[in-house]
Amino acid sequence: MNTAKKILHPVMRAWIRVTCYFFFDEIHITGQENIPNDGPVIVASNHPDSFLDALLITAFYKRSLHYLARGDVFSSPFVSKILRFLNIVPIFRREEGTENLSKNDATFSFCLETFKEDGSILIFSEGGSTNEWNLRTLRKGTARLAYSAWKDNTIAEKLTVLPVSINYSSWLSAKNTVYLSFQPIIESKQINTTIEQPVALKRFNDILKEKLAENCVIIDKSAEQENQKILSAFFLKNLINGREVLLRMLESLKKGDAQTKNNVVELATYLKENKISYLKRSSFATFLLCGILYNLAFVFNCVPYLLSRRVSKVATNMDEFYDSVLFCVLLFLYPIYLAILFIVMYFIFHSFLLGAMLIALTLLTAKLGEWAKGNIQGYLKRAHYDKVKVLTEKFL
Repeated sequence: MNTAKKILHPVMRAWIRVTCYFFFDEIHITGQENIPNDGPVIVASNHPDSFLDALLITAFYKRSLHYLARGDVFSSPFVSKILRFLNIVPIFRREEGTENLSKNDATFSFCLETFKEDGSILIFSEGGSTNEWNLRTLRKGTARLAYSAWKDNTIAEKLTVLPVSINYSSWLSAKNTVYLSFQPIIESKQINTTIEQPVALKRFNDILKEKLAENCVIIDKSAEQENQKILSAFFLKNLINGREVLLRMLESLKKGDAQTKNNVVELATYLKENKISYLKRSSFATFLLCGILYNLAFVFNCVPYLLSRRVSKVATNMDEFYDSVLFCVLLFLYPIYLAILFIVMYFIFHSFLLGAMLIALTLLTAKLGEWAKGNIQGYLKRAHYDKVKVLTEKFL
C-alpha cells in the first residue's frame, strides 16, 4: 500500500463510521468477534442496498479492505483510477458482455496476491443489488475465488471466509435502522477441496447461503407478501430484538402456521389502516419537547439534507442507488456545511465558543430528530398504543 493510501484510508474509514452514526437511526452490530485478527479473508455479504452495503461494512470491519465491484463502472479511465485508489477492482458478469469475462483473470490474480499479503477482500455473493428483504441465488464468483486460494500452496488453509448479513428497516431514506451481522467463518476443511471443483463450488455456496440466511430477513413471496413487508419494517425499526422476532415470524409462516398468519394479517392491517410507523408511548410533556427538538433539527439541518436529497434524486431517479448516493453526498457536504456555520458564527460574534456551541447543537438535533419524530407520532397516535402493543406481543 502506498503512503497516500496508508494515510487516507484509515481517515476515510473513521469518517465513514461517524457519518453512519448520523445517517442511520440505530445500528445493531453482532459478531465482530468473528472477524479474524490476521490472515487472508474473503468477506462475503448479501447485497440489499448498492454500495451503501460496502460503506457500512468498511465502517465496522476492523481491518483494511479491498473490494470487487461490477466491471461496467470502470468504463471511464478517470473513474477507474479513483476506484483503484480506493482499493476497488472490477469483476465482470455475463450481463456486461461475455467478451469481458477474460478480464476477470487479472482480477483473480490480484486477489490471490492480496491474500498472500494477508489482505481482506469484500465480495457481494449475490452478484447484483436489489432493495428487498431477500437472499437471492448466490453466484459462483465467491466460491471460485475461495477454491482457487485454497488450492494455492502459498495461501491454502490460511484463507478464511467471513459471511456478513445486512438488513435495513427501509430504503430510499435516511434515519432507518440497520442490522449488521458478522457470522462464524468458513474454513477450507468444511469444503474438502480434494473433490471435483463443481461439487466443491456447490458445497461452498450451500454452506455460505445457509450461514447468510441465519440472519437475513427473507420474505416468503408465496403468501401475505405485502403484510410481511409492513411487519418487517415495523419490527426492525421499533423492537430491540426486531430481527430475531421477525426471523421467528417468517419461519413460522414458512411452515404454514395458521395462527401466525392470522396474527400477521391482524397487526399489518391495523398498522396500515391507522398509518402507524412507530411503537412509542409519549406524554404531553414529551410531545412538546420533541416538537421543539424536531423543528430545531429541521431548521439547523434542512439545507444540507434537502440539497443532498435533491442531488440524489436527480442522479439516481430514486432507484437502488439512491441511499448510497445520499450517504456519499452527505458524507462530503455535511462537514462543509458545519464549517460554514462555524465561520459565519465566528465572524458575526467573534467567538469560538459560540461557533462550537452551534455546531454541537446542529449535530445533537441531527442525531435526535428521528427520535423526536417517533415520539411526536407516539403522542398523536396514543389511542392506538395499547392495541398495537398487545398485537405485537403475540410475536414475542
